[in-house]
Amino acid sequence: MELTFLGGASEVGASCTLLQVAGRTLLIDGGMRPAAREGQSRLPDLSLLDKQSPEALIITHAHIDHTGALPLIASLLPHIPIYATESTRVLTEVLLRDSVRIMEQEHLRPDGETPLYNAEQVDAFLGRIQVMGFRQPFAPLADSPGITVQFIPAGHILGAAMLFFETPEGTLFHTGDISLTDQRTIKGLDINALPRADVMITEGTYGNRSHSSRKEEEQKLAATVQAVLARGGRILCPAFAVGRAQEIILILKAYRASGKISPVPIYLDGMVRSVCDVYQQQSHDLQPTLQRHLINGRRPLFADPQLHVFSVRSFERQDLVQHTKPKMVISSSGMLSGGASPLYALDIAAREQDCLLFTGYQDEESPGYALLNAKQGDRIRIGEQFVTLNCQVARYNLSGHADANQIQVVVSKIQPARLILVHGDSEALEALSQRFKHLSVAIPHVGTTLSIAPTAKVLASSDTSQRAMYADALLPDATPLLAEGDPVQDIPSPTLQALWEKAHTHGPLRPWTSVELGQHYYGPDYRPALRPLIEQVLRDATTHFKLGRLGAQTTYQPRASEAIQRLTPLVDLVPGEVVLVQGQNASPQIALVLSAPQDGTLSLVADQWKQAQRPLNVIQLLPGVSRPEWLTLAPGEIKQQLQAWRKQLETCWVDLFTCWERAQGQPFTYAQLCTQVADEDERLAWGLELLAHGRELFNREGESWLPLESEQIEKNPGFSQHLALIRAGVGAVVMVNDQPAILTGKSSWRLFEIQWQAGPTAGQHHKVRSANIRFK
Repeated sequence: MELTFLGGASEVGASCTLLQVAGRTLLIDGGMRPAAREGQSRLPDLSLLDKQSPEALIITHAHIDHTGALPLIASLLPHIPIYATESTRVLTEVLLRDSVRIMEQEHLRPDGETPLYNAEQVDAFLGRIQVMGFRQPFAPLADSPGITVQFIPAGHILGAAMLFFETPEGTLFHTGDISLTDQRTIKGLDINALPRADVMITEGTYGNRSHSSRKEEEQKLAATVQAVLARGGRILCPAFAVGRAQEIILILKAYRASGKISPVPIYLDGMVRSVCDVYQQQSHDLQPTLQRHLINGRRPLFADPQLHVFSVRSFERQDLVQHTKPKMVISSSGMLSGGASPLYALDIAAREQDCLLFTGYQDEESPGYALLNAKQGDRIRIGEQFVTLNCQVARYNLSGHADANQIQVVVSKIQPARLILVHGDSEALEALSQRFKHLSVAIPHVGTTLSIAPTAKVLASSDTSQRAMYADALLPDATPLLAEGDPVQDIPSPTLQALWEKAHTHGPLRPWTSVELGQHYYGPDYRPALRPLIEQVLRDATTHFKLGRLGAQTTYQPRASEAIQRLTPLVDLVPGEVVLVQGQNASPQIALVLSAPQDGTLSLVADQWKQAQRPLNVIQLLPGVSRPEWLTLAPGEIKQQLQAWRKQLETCWVDLFTCWERAQGQPFTYAQLCTQVADEDERLAWGLELLAHGRELFNREGESWLPLESEQIEKNPGFSQHLALIRAGVGAVVMVNDQPAILTGKSSWRLFEIQWQAGPTAGQHHKVRSANIRFK
């Protein structure tokens, strides 16, 4: 095993590490130096890639010091697979698009540098990222199943992961950036879930200090904020847009809600706004308390005008700077080196009543570092302008990095034989190394290559180990399928189900190539001549596998068992059948099948989609309805027919809450529901409602819909109100906007039909929202 450090060694910035193991090469991260000194490159030393070209790229987290160079690196390596967690991929998109914008602006200056990459390169890079889940081992190189990686939550920012490599030459644990402390947005890393490893690479950003109590730091921060507001001042908190800004927003909102901070408005500016949107969209990776807030409170986590937390639009910024009323502004960047924060800082720094409040790491070359070390009356530079410092400057520690004591705890849990310290200045890393005198510790610099001997557990010959690799893929009672000399054409083909079972048993969370599937099915008797036979079986594999690409190869990731149960019947669809479809981030639609499925796709047209070839998995439900006579129409005419039908379906009264009540906690299938409903329109309406709102009342497992527990439903005030109205029944007397009415017994999602009882509209029927109905 060899490790070469292209950046991020004995420094903070440009993190980039080359791992060579078992004859293969992987690249970990590719960051930028956001605050590069004059004459210093913003990039890692990419010339070191000339000796050994990486075959895959793995990203720990989205911060620009770990991702800022990746579009350039990806364009130099156009065929390698790229892996990241889902939240990392989404955050990386926001950060890189902002980087392109900034580089293009800088290029317009007379002394501006040439941009490192452009928007097209960012698009190409993002399109190649394969999203992997936490704690799901996968093979980054499909033809090397002996090398696996696992993303383990790092507790640093949303989506941040530690990397655990299992290889023929031993195990490697790469922390990336880590935090053990629970933050308001995310939980700290779970120390009890860490594996042991032979080699460990860990960050040492704060290797020479200990963090104070986070709760105490928050209390001090709130006290300072309130003191500034009490004297009529304004506060600017320059914050890292990813992670830190979201923490500060939640802290200020909490202390303001408790009355410990005056109820002045909070303004969010710069990239902070778009990152807050991502945090809310990726709520599955947030603290459970925030997830419950989103479900039950149904309010935004961050920008919320009703609670006086505002996103600042660019044209509003200048007016906001000039207004001197007390307020709090949270804006990027955290070091005042760019973004919107320097504009606010120039005005705030000059006023005694105001305050600049820092909460994060400041590079020695950054304006933020200069401010923290300046005295009242000093002339300081912010951006391209100078200002006399008159305001208060405060700093509190809300770090998303582990301190020296916490790093020591992680190392003691991993128990490595070799420890490598990176991502910190030399002083911090040297101090940290003194804590591990019983270990072999290395502190590399950029350009350093460390060679690590394989562990004793991998001493088998390559021939023997390869046969052993596939021996466990055979069933315990299996005998070889091939005898020596058997002609390939006489060998029985595997079934698609059999190939799926092999993949699902031995690698359910990773993609497979046809060669791997053949090797695991036939065991040590696999031969290259069998590959076409395997690929023929895989022609219609979408019912059992998710298809992907690895260079020129198709890859096959086994679907979950329940997904197979849903997709298998779709192979028998015939033209003219009506189906319910749902694409990614799209509302459910009704569609007409135009051709029989082939190679995992079929032609269809939907009420919002043109005629096109689409994958089978867009089809969600089969209502048992057909319109073969429409096949003679042009696709555009079919779409018009479907749209008119969809409009007609909107008049159907179907209420999922009644379905939830009737189910009495027992699972049911849509097919069972259809057998109880003769009317075709009503069947389609029920199906569309299930797809649109079903997950709020049911858990879907394959074909089955399992009602959520009553306690979970009843605690939602809106749901509880709706159920009470249903249970009141036909003829129940209610009040709507202080006018008497009765329920007719017709209802749908959050809507009821009422009949007015008095006034000029007496006897008329009307649709009203359940929230507007009260019992008399």
